[in-house]
Amino acid sequence: MYLHGLAFLGGFNVMLLEMCAFRVLQTTFGSSIYVTGVLLALVMIALSAGYFLGGRFSQRNAPLEFLLGVISLAVVYVWVTGGLLSEPLLDFSFDLRKVFSSGLAGHLMPPAVATLIFYMGPMLALSHVSPFLIRLLATHPRGVGATAGNLMAVSNVGSIVGTTLPSFVLIPLLGVPTTLGIFIGSLGLIVVAGLVLVRKRAPVTALAGGVLLVAVVATPLLRDAWAARAPASAAERPVFESESLYGNVKIFRSQDGDGDEKLEFMPSRDYVHSTVYPGQPLKDQFTTAYANVGLSRGAGRYLILGTALGGVVSAILEANPQARITAVEIDPLVMDLAQRYVPAMRSPNVRRVVEDARLFLREDTQEYDYIVVDIFSGEQLPAHCVSQEFFSLALARLAPDGVLQMNTNLWDFHITTGLEQPEPFVPVRHIHSALLRAGFASLYQSDFFEHGHLYAFRQATPEAEVRGALARGALDPSVEPNLRASYGMTALALVPIPDAERELRPFTDHWLPEHLLHLKDNFDLYLRALARARQSPEWKTRVEAAGDTQLRFISARHYADVGASGAPSYDGYRAYMKGEGGADYCRDVLAWAKQAPANTLFLDLSRYLHTRVIHACEHALSSQGTELPGAGTPEGAFRRYVSAALLVDDNQGAKAVPLLEEILKARAVL
Repeated sequence: MYLHGLAFLGGFNVMLLEMCAFRVLQTTFGSSIYVTGVLLALVMIALSAGYFLGGRFSQRNAPLEFLLGVISLAVVYVWVTGGLLSEPLLDFSFDLRKVFSSGLAGHLMPPAVATLIFYMGPMLALSHVSPFLIRLLATHPRGVGATAGNLMAVSNVGSIVGTTLPSFVLIPLLGVPTTLGIFIGSLGLIVVAGLVLVRKRAPVTALAGGVLLVAVVATPLLRDAWAARAPASAAERPVFESESLYGNVKIFRSQDGDGDEKLEFMPSRDYVHSTVYPGQPLKDQFTTAYANVGLSRGAGRYLILGTALGGVVSAILEANPQARITAVEIDPLVMDLAQRYVPAMRSPNVRRVVEDARLFLREDTQEYDYIVVDIFSGEQLPAHCVSQEFFSLALARLAPDGVLQMNTNLWDFHITTGLEQPEPFVPVRHIHSALLRAGFASLYQSDFFEHGHLYAFRQATPEAEVRGALARGALDPSVEPNLRASYGMTALALVPIPDAERELRPFTDHWLPEHLLHLKDNFDLYLRALARARQSPEWKTRVEAAGDTQLRFISARHYADVGASGAPSYDGYRAYMKGEGGADYCRDVLAWAKQAPANTLFLDLSRYLHTRVIHACEHALSSQGTELPGAGTPEGAFRRYVSAALLVDDNQGAKAVPLLEEILKARAVL
């Protein structure tokens, strides 16, 4: 009975540990197919190696004490890594993204290292159980085959319970730390029982019991000590922290520089998914940009897919209290928290739905004027919500003149010279193709926040119509100032997507390279491609010969220098901009602005002058401390745009309104 109980607990705890691994890796690295593949592959390797070694050790007539010793080592290891040191070890693994910063390796190596640290050892140890038990019971009268079959059946029942119980009860209700405590406790008790049966020594039992008691007491104390380590301010401590069905959930409350209360929702390790100003719902410019096109067109029926803490819902109702909103969020805990912390989420105008976004679109029958798609798992778009098939479902729910807005967390870097071989893979362009092939007639993108905000129109909608509606809202003094700033900046920053992009291969349910759905990879690939292109003989005649007449080539030259610096990454870019190279870049941009073509000024700025460059060149490019030329001149419009961009990006929309107003009044083409 004891050996069969050991078989059951072996199977049970293998799967319990694997289910904990799924949750830990998901909340740290996202839930892409690559993270899942890494975990499953390494676990299977560990189990295979354990079966092999267990069989060899058991053949040497190793006693039961040997197996119990191996299990004891696994218990202690899980206690140390998963209980005492989980946070610093996860921090270490997560920071490896800076080492493996691009391509497939950047998505495989950090979760692979975490899997090796946390789970390979215990899995290797637990896979010794079955070979040992078969060897120990080999002399049973019923025969080796029947004995092995019984043990494997009992172990498999344990695996079934170890899969279902953590999935539906332990992890959702108790969390990963407590579930790991059950792993430690159950195996610790079976080891103690085995030692008593084999040796009948009370001191062994007392020692093991003491170790378990120390583990129970010390683990939460040390975890809390790590979590509370020297924060820079009280604002860094969450006002709410818990595990949900879909990951770790944290909410931070702080005050911005103006003294306004700000809430930040963080369901992944270091990525803020939602920022809400409860007292000023339109102040966060990133959030307001989701809804500004719909508000400028007088949309009344909204669908929000990926509600998070309710920032977009709050912004819409602040601007249009009569709007009817359906808010869809997959995580029931997050939906509850949104209602608790954000008053707008409790409005009778809001229909709250807890469901997967794609399933909702398949089942819903209502029609909407404006759909917002803001769906993420960690930092990445879920594959089933970025395909042509998904967009077809969304199109079917749109009114004839409806618009779909999407935050892709991807941006089109735009700065290429035609000499890049091969040209970098730009994932957002394949989203463009998917949207156009799904049936959307007009498509625009704003990369002001470098997150690839898309606006897809069901009907063909001229550029002048879109910009004009936004500009009118920006110039309307009755509109709330932060919304006016959002209108104005989007009117200037929109880039029309050519219909030719439908010819690219669209993301579909059957083809979607998930590891490329990541913002940073795109940037790094561009820097490397430009550095290679700089070696081409045509670089001087095509790029350098343009001097300061084309912003595209000005930016390409400097980014190529970053790519060739040995650090083609964000860190390399920042180092470059702090040095003489960055100073030259700022001077080159200003020289271009003084003679830029008026009719393409803002399209060039939107494509080729990234917001990060504006921040780095703040003093050289802005209007502060200078006598401004008229807003109708290229330089005057440019300097006002830079100053307004800095304010909008810093959520100082009201201060940006006068500058944007001057630009828009002087530029009747908008």
